[in-house]
Amino acid sequence: MLQTDTRRELFFQRCLWCGTPAYRRSFCRVCGAMAFHRERSAGTGVVVRRNGHAQHNTWFVAMDEGFNLLCQVAGTSPVVVAVGARVTLVRSVDPLDQGLPVVELAHPGALLERWT
Repeated sequence: MLQTDTRRELFFQRCLWCGTPAYRRSFCRVCGAMAFHRERSAGTGVVVRRNGHAQHNTWFVAMDEGFNLLCQVAGTSPVVVAVGARVTLVRSVDPLDQGLPVVELAHPGALLERWT
């Protein structure tokens, strides 16, 4: 039996009234409705801006389905991440957990040469 890696599955909500996508909301930010259904995200998106200090490497990511969420970028230095970079989900968060989803650059940049 093939098991899926649930840590790589990211679920979001879609408003039943107006169709607006959201992540971990108790009401729709557009129409105010509290009726949602869950959908699975493809797990890909674009970095839109940095959040906080560089050492935490946290960024807001606009997912392809139309919702934004705060993520940690893993596998690279914060100075390599740029607004507009494509990212892919590495690990999601349990719905009751307070952690952040983790993403990595879809196309990592070339290694920086060291000037001597």
